[in-house]
Amino acid sequence: MNTWEITENLTFTVNLKSAHRELAKQLSEQKLTPAKAKKFYYNILAVCAVKDYLELLGYETNWNNSEFNNPVMTTFADVVDLEVKNHGKLECRTVFSHDDIQIPEDAWSNRIGYVFVYIDESLREAEILGFISSVEETEGVISLNQLRSLEDFPEYLSQKEKSVIVKQNFGESIQEGMVKLGKWLEETKEYIEQEWQNAEELLKRQPQNISYMTRSSTETINKAKLIDLKMNLASHPVMLLMTVTPKSQDKLKIRARLCPISGENHLPLGIKLEILSELDKVLKEVKAESRNYFVQLPEFTGESGDKFKLRITLKDASLTEEFIV
Repeated sequence: MNTWEITENLTFTVNLKSAHRELAKQLSEQKLTPAKAKKFYYNILAVCAVKDYLELLGYETNWNNSEFNNPVMTTFADVVDLEVKNHGKLECRTVFSHDDIQIPEDAWSNRIGYVFVYIDESLREAEILGFISSVEETEGVISLNQLRSLEDFPEYLSQKEKSVIVKQNFGESIQEGMVKLGKWLEETKEYIEQEWQNAEELLKRQPQNISYMTRSSTETINKAKLIDLKMNLASHPVMLLMTVTPKSQDKLKIRARLCPISGENHLPLGIKLEILSELDKVLKEVKAESRNYFVQLPEFTGESGDKFKLRITLKDASLTEEFIV
């Protein structure tokens, strides 16, 4: 591979294996368009290269904690990160030309740095060109001559090292307040979501015939929760309708809708339904326009253990529900 003559920085070349290419192909097939799939394919190869490089330096990485491994995130956000144990997450991006690089806003936060990689045409070698600490102050626009040399990278990572205090059952305590969607399919007496009711029963009380909202396979579970957004002395009750369908043993298809309760024939104007990442990053939003009876987010797939949030907002009032697949 011919090193890009952007600077005299130290770079590093990684041999890409067939396993890397197969993994990138498998993950990129989840993308909706060929253009997005191609870009994601190259970025996954960049992650693989950075992972191998870091492990050669003696750093431990955690592939499973990467946001791009979460189908909820990849449906709505453009992220390709790699977690370095006890340090944080690095965003890994492929460089396609000498032009400036645009990092999407989805990846501006919760990163300890950004690493840039050139993939050769044969897809057999990757050259790690350099890194940068932050992109938010430049609104995600990076010039190649801004990249810091890999010579500085180990020292930079050592400054980012953080102590991790592991508490027994910490993860379980965090999940206590979450709605466990996978448990809905079990419908056991031991697990009952008191605030979530059978959607078909609630929809029967609606003034309009909206039974189509719950038409689905026999495996589909429809649950609804009444939400009351109180602003000043006014009350604005709505219904959050969740549809969950098993896709495979550990994957669920999920759809979220917002509609008015009995007595109302449309949603409050401007009410908003958002899906957020575990770190409160807005991934997608829909807003009620004039006389909308309901609004809904695009259907997405979640894997066992994935976490996300739904936020309902009307002017200065909001409510957030947390979910785990």
